[in-house]
Formats: sequence, C-alpha cells, structure tokens
Amino acid sequence: MPRFLYLNQWCAKLMVHSEILKATSLLFFCTIYLPSCNISEPAEFYSPTAGFVTVILKSDNTDTNINILGTDYGISEQDSMDLLVFQGKVFDADSNFAILFHNIKSWRQEEFVYNILDWNSNEGYAEFKIFESHVPPGTYDMLTLGLIASVIEVGPYRIPISLPPDTEGVITLPTGFIIDEKSVTKITLSLKPFQSMSRYRDDYVFDRQIVIESIEYLGQDAYEQIIIDSDSLDV
Repeated sequence: MPRFLYLNQWCAKLMVHSEILKATSLLFFCTIYLPSCNISEPAEFYSPTAGFVTVILKSDNTDTNINILGTDYGISEQDSMDLLVFQGKVFDADSNFAILFHNIKSWRQEEFVYNILDWNSNEGYAEFKIFESHVPPGTYDMLTLGLIASVIEVGPYRIPISLPPDTEGVITLPTGFIIDEKSVTKITLSLKPFQSMSRYRDDYVFDRQIVIESIEYLGQDAYEQIIIDSDSLDV
C-alpha cells in the first residue's frame, strides 16, 4: 500500500528533541556516576531536513493558433482559458508519495485557477508557480496533478470544453528526479493549450498535451531564499 511520506516538520523536531533529552539525561548520569561510560547518539535519532519542490506551469510559446469553423485565430491578450489545478503529488519507486502544497506555509491541499492563455506580445505566455512544498529527501519517479478546463474564449467565441470521455482529472507524468536536503528541485511543465483542443462529435474536448520541459537543481541558496520569501505569505 502507498504510504504518505510528508511529515510535519514540527512533529519531527519534537520527536527528535524528546530523544535528545533522553540521551542528555543518560549522559549526565554516566558523567556523574559512571565516568567510564561511553555514550553516542544512535543513528536512528537523525531526522533528515526536507528539500523543496517547486512546480512551474506555462503554455508552450510555439502553440499560438487555433482553427474554429474554418477560420484561424491567433493568440491575443483578450483570450482566456481558466485551468483548474489541484491534487499535486510526487511518488517514489515503491509508490510512497508526498503531497505538494501551494506554498511552504500551506497545510492543506487547495484548488487554484490560472488563465493558461495569459499572453504578452513581448514576453509570450505567463508562467505560474502552482506548487512549492516540503518533500523528504530521496529519488522520485512520478508527478501527478489535476488539470481541468471548462471554457475557452478566443476571438468572438466562448466555447465550453471538457475532458475526453472516460478521462480522469488527475494526470500522471512519469519522470525521474532527486530531492536533496536543504535544496530546491524545480520542475517546469509545458502545456500546448490549442493543440490540446479537438472536436469530438458536437463538442470540443481538452485532451491535455503536457510534458515536463525541464528539471533544475538549485541548491541551498535558493532553498534559503524561499524561506525568506515565505515571511510575506499568508498562512
């Protein structure tokens, strides 16, 4: 059965402090009453510090046109497609998983909506930080998250869209990455919003064309910067 890897940092520290108190008391006893006693802290008392996973979502800047009823429409700053993002998780090879939260102060999973067609003629599509979360150190081989869109507005059209029949809202992205202590692993996802659209009978479906574009390892400086930036976040 999959196990939930994410461990609240405060609980972990409390457990470690309890064990350290026991070891300290024993050391004091040995120092006073048993000078020859040799005490060392057991290895199992060590609790590794989590790293951070940052997940960025953006649209592919090469995907900027769609054909609707025989007419081509290029992306404009007035277009929109609201994408619901939810239930991020990472899994290791044994199906153990860690939940991804919106930011490092979050304590519950939430749903957020992003206009994936947010476009600027000078910079292209906007980037969105959809998850930034503590994750235990280790090797992971899968990212899952929920992505659902219900309507797209392009040119003069406002078109209802849905997932293809018998398709789950949560998608699975096989990959391979490492989480190190006090470091940041940044995963960038690239979505083709228009190529994900297709006609199905009398409706349009959103068959999510998404890939992991890059995985970056940013080190301890980025880790500490995230902690500094979190001071301005709402709990």
